[in-house]
Amino acid sequence: MKLRWMIMPLMCLLIGGCGTGKGGGGTVDAMVSVPDLSSYAKIGLLEKPTIVNPQFEGTAGWKLLEGYQIDPKGGRNGGGALFYERTDPAKYPLLGQDISLQPGIRYKFGVWVKTECVANESGGATICLEFYKNGKWIAGQYPAGIEGTKDWTRVESVGTVPADAERAELELYLRPQAMGKAWFDDVTIEPEKPRMITYMIQPAMESISSKDGHVLLGLYLDSFYCKLPDTIKEADLIVRVEALSGGKVVSETASFIKDGRIAADVGRLPEGAASLRVTMLDTRHKWIMGEESIPVTVTAGRQPPANACLLDSRGRMIVNGKPFLPVGLYHGTLTRKDVDIIAKSPFNCVMPYNSLSMGFKDSQKKGTEGIQEIMDFCQTKKLKIIFSIKDVYAETTYAPTTLGVEGESAIVEKAVTSFKNHPALLAWYVNDELPTSMLDRLTARRREVNRLDPFHPTWAVFCDFNEVPAYGPTCDIVGVDPYPIRDANSHDMELVRLAMEMTKRAVGTTEGMATWAVPQIFNWGCYDKKAKEDRKAYESTCRDPTESEMISMSLLCAIMGAKGFIYYSYFDLKKKVSVPDYGRRWPEVCRMGELMVSLAPFLLADSDGPAVTVNAESGKIMAKAFKDDKGSVRVLIAGIGPGDSKATLTVSSSVPLKSKFGKCVSLRNGQYRFQGADICSDILEGE
Repeated sequence: MKLRWMIMPLMCLLIGGCGTGKGGGGTVDAMVSVPDLSSYAKIGLLEKPTIVNPQFEGTAGWKLLEGYQIDPKGGRNGGGALFYERTDPAKYPLLGQDISLQPGIRYKFGVWVKTECVANESGGATICLEFYKNGKWIAGQYPAGIEGTKDWTRVESVGTVPADAERAELELYLRPQAMGKAWFDDVTIEPEKPRMITYMIQPAMESISSKDGHVLLGLYLDSFYCKLPDTIKEADLIVRVEALSGGKVVSETASFIKDGRIAADVGRLPEGAASLRVTMLDTRHKWIMGEESIPVTVTAGRQPPANACLLDSRGRMIVNGKPFLPVGLYHGTLTRKDVDIIAKSPFNCVMPYNSLSMGFKDSQKKGTEGIQEIMDFCQTKKLKIIFSIKDVYAETTYAPTTLGVEGESAIVEKAVTSFKNHPALLAWYVNDELPTSMLDRLTARRREVNRLDPFHPTWAVFCDFNEVPAYGPTCDIVGVDPYPIRDANSHDMELVRLAMEMTKRAVGTTEGMATWAVPQIFNWGCYDKKAKEDRKAYESTCRDPTESEMISMSLLCAIMGAKGFIYYSYFDLKKKVSVPDYGRRWPEVCRMGELMVSLAPFLLADSDGPAVTVNAESGKIMAKAFKDDKGSVRVLIAGIGPGDSKATLTVSSSVPLKSKFGKCVSLRNGQYRFQGADICSDILEGE
């Protein structure tokens, strides 16, 4: 059996669905004896993939396209180079070479680039790695390129091969509409170093009770860079968990891995700082697959302050001792008028990008006083703030210089200590689509904020959906932002399903970490170079998501485990090019928000709803039933699209149900027929 067919079943095991749990940490019925590691060895690396003629000494391996040629002396060291010149912005050839890669493995790829007068805002001269299935594109990794006139510069990135990829291709090119000259030399690709990532799922915020040592951990091992002589079996994989306090091992246990979850009882630990050392083992091959350490805080329980916002074992936000469903909006710069408008709407929270520099324009207050004034105003309007510190990373695009202090840690500490006791604070926003190359820094930031404020969680949002499980250690609440509605050809929300599926694999459902989704309410024309400046281009190039589509995307996220919905974005509704539609769009968005708020008693209930079976005749349909604490039932149904969606649903509930949007017809014996087209949805309601 070939290696690639041995890797993927194990990958599915490690990043699969939700494990079981009990109390704060999970059941420990899969414990095994702790092995002696003296006979174990670390796994080896996969060989590098082969690139034919990576230094362009002739044309071997490269089928030259229009505009491309070999420059025999144009390379970095006087040897060959690939040269490309584009004079017609409408042309867009990509010169590629098929590469044999292993599904599920991360690869670092790159090339040296030299440019002359490359002009464009879309990224210049670069390289990309694309993946195909059944001859169709399914995913890709696209690093930013080189613009202007620059000497040899390295461009590189890291991409994970999708599990279902059948073909991969490395491509050298100029981004769309870019013109100028570019030289490419020394193309490389190699497997990344093995990356085992473990993180706390329960209890939340890496805090363990000194009275209960039950923990539930998530495990993600994305690369088995080893030459395997035989298949790996699930029964052979175990994890040793050691608890260390004061630098000494105070307990150790071992457990099987179940669906990417590790349930263990580390015993009663002394209060204070501690750590869990997690080692993954293949007991048959005697391999050490990886080792990670998780710092934890052991407490006897602390009385939370009045403004505390906590997370429970069902991934729910608890505010003032009660479950709270965040239904909010991204914003840029808050004004008094904006706060008034949002406060009168169904939305209960807002995430302002400029949190660190907030201040009303008509106020003399600046710095922390200006921020305080806005948060006070939001509090009077009963509007919660998700405070953004996502830019506090040196050398990133929007690194702040505010608050009168310098340095990443100093700015974070000033912000957190200044506002952690404010009653309007809901959570800290710590990452907006920053890459996995920053995992160490992102994890350190999450832990820094948890230390400074143990009573408000951190939230992060990711757009590289295949990598979501790797971000487990970097936040307390996982977020994804799939935006599938672009133009007249946008008829499905498969991107939403993929994003939520990868989130589900990372955090689980019911007994798992919290998930807040970022559904789309904006028009992609706000970000198109031409459309955002030209209303006619805006109307012809892109389109708004309809009210039905916004509802459907939200319901799909709820079906797949979201316990919060922060929509992107309010400020896009009021941009110069989009503001003519504001009078129509804002009421649509508010009706959608009102619907999601009405579902709070069901999404936040203490117990699960009745079982639902979906028998699809056509299309891809997902459904889930929820029951509130009074016994009322809501069945959420979503058709992914494109095309027709038809299914018979069987709901194990004696409560008679009625269709809210008219897409379901009652049959008999708890059966209902759902029918819709493209992106669609319905709700069955029963009191």
